[in-house]
Amino acid sequence: DTGMNVDAVLGGRLQPVGNTLHAALTMLCVILAAHLVHFVASAFHALSWRPWLTCNVGLFLVLAIIGLLPCATFHPESRFSLLRTLFESVVAPCAPVNFWHVIVADYLTSLAKAFADLQMSTCIAYAISNEPSGPTYVATSTLWERHYLECADTYANALMLALPFWWRLMQCLKVYSITKEPKNLWNALKYSTAFPLVAAGYMRRHRPSLRHDRIFVACAIVQSSYCYFWDVQMDWGLLTADRRAPLGYRMREPLLVTRKKGVYLALCVFNFCLRFVWALSIFGGVAGRGGGMFFFEAVEILRRTVWAIFRIEWEVVVKVHRASYASLPLNTPNSTASDTDDARSTDEMLPIKELDD
Repeated sequence: DTGMNVDAVLGGRLQPVGNTLHAALTMLCVILAAHLVHFVASAFHALSWRPWLTCNVGLFLVLAIIGLLPCATFHPESRFSLLRTLFESVVAPCAPVNFWHVIVADYLTSLAKAFADLQMSTCIAYAISNEPSGPTYVATSTLWERHYLECADTYANALMLALPFWWRLMQCLKVYSITKEPKNLWNALKYSTAFPLVAAGYMRRHRPSLRHDRIFVACAIVQSSYCYFWDVQMDWGLLTADRRAPLGYRMREPLLVTRKKGVYLALCVFNFCLRFVWALSIFGGVAGRGGGMFFFEAVEILRRTVWAIFRIEWEVVVKVHRASYASLPLNTPNSTASDTDDARSTDEMLPIKELDD
């Protein structure tokens, strides 16, 4: 028992693990079914339809239908909570912001490349569907290569890559408008560092030069370093000032996920490496097809999940272990409370009072 009162800080009842596994397996089966249809159909020649295009468009539609089902089926409580949170994150700062919004919106920043790929895939699918019919069948992969550059290297693709960071930036400004605490502006600045990186990556692809390479690397170093410091000190609260410590800082107490400090040190190294690798690969223009890009995106989701676990741990420490939780407002995903994500100092996070929008 780690003493992790997760329900309290997330502001709602957690779903059983079995529900999560059931939902994940269902989604996996849908994806595998689409790939199976594509694989089988591709074995036949002289097709009058395009398996790749049809299966991918069909897959998107099925996933959208499952997610947007208005009826009380397929874990409606979790689906509706997620959909509501996604909508409120997109319309920030015109919506309330609480800890659950922060977790979801930060996951969206890790899916930035997926947003860019969605724009690119939609563009390519539209271009392929408008291809004139010829006397011979042209493979979809050939048409993909034909339209890839014109769809990938566009302002729309760069904007989609930056969009999740804009949403998170708006959340930070929403919190600042309520709390007037400068640290929320520093947090907003952290997400703003993604925009020069997106622009530098775009210029690097369109006008390759040593100067643009250097600008891109400099932007990647600034963005990754800023985010890494914020992860360790603000999101996880791992360091506490202590004059008796050799370097003036010691690891905070309590440690709830595990009592082994080596795990936290390994976590910092893990996060440091993946922060820089992700920035260089996602914003640097690694090829969008094949297993390479999928590997980087999967590793980033793993890093974000690990980040979320220890982010929730820090929230438990400051909300439950360092305060009388009975006196704190319970910010649920349905409430109109302000964001509790950044309402803290280095040593202690203070609760933000509930406000009506």
